[in-house]
Amino acid sequence: MSQQEQPSQNQDDQSQPMDSQPPVCPSYARPGWLPESSGQKGFFVTRAGASDLKKAAEEAAKLITEASSRYWDSLTSDERKKMTPYEGADIVDIPDVDNCVYVSLTPKNATTNVSDLACWIMEQLAEGAKWAPRPTHVSRMIPVEGIANELELMPLAANLLPAHFESVTREGLRSSTYEVTYEEHSPSLHIYPSVVNGIVGDALPEGYAIDLKAPAHTIIVVVAGEACFMSVCDKYRDRAMHFVVHKALAKTAAA
Repeated sequence: MSQQEQPSQNQDDQSQPMDSQPPVCPSYARPGWLPESSGQKGFFVTRAGASDLKKAAEEAAKLITEASSRYWDSLTSDERKKMTPYEGADIVDIPDVDNCVYVSLTPKNATTNVSDLACWIMEQLAEGAKWAPRPTHVSRMIPVEGIANELELMPLAANLLPAHFESVTREGLRSSTYEVTYEEHSPSLHIYPSVVNGIVGDALPEGYAIDLKAPAHTIIVVVAGEACFMSVCDKYRDRAMHFVVHKALAKTAAA
């Protein structure tokens, strides 16, 4: 073939059908109440009953901070290479809610696997680890990987979820199962669970089926005030114990 007959790489790219082009994810803005110094990886913390929310936030932040170096030590060398560790935690109030608070990992560029961290903390509490402070005002500590305005749930899901499920594909699995858990805390706008399920399903690759009995992955969606929080967790029922602190502490008491 002569040089003039050889197709260029640019011509190949331009001749690709539209549906083969990489999808463009819609962007979403960080909530205005979230300080620039705070990142979108952290914990959505709820108080136990009528407990003091400030004390619950302080307990959670202390536990997360104390866990930092110990969690890092628990990781393999390969796992450490893939992340920038966190060092502490900042408490951030969520507007228009009185029973929950956001605790951000610091520094904000930390790339810690917050869902794995949350599960590890629950396990440590269940095992009665001596280093771990025992929360008495905290009900749940739900991991958070992304935060957006409530009305930007769709772009949040489109940006956050594909990375998780692409990793499943790289591990050689062509399909998997998932469930969606959705809860609201004084929402500015009520969103029907069916709408949330539809948005999440549209953000996932083909081949992922809903399983409400024993899903491989749990996609957690929480709306509080005008904000939407999201994360993905494996073993939500057993290892994570639904991120309910008293369930972990009860295991210690029963031992």
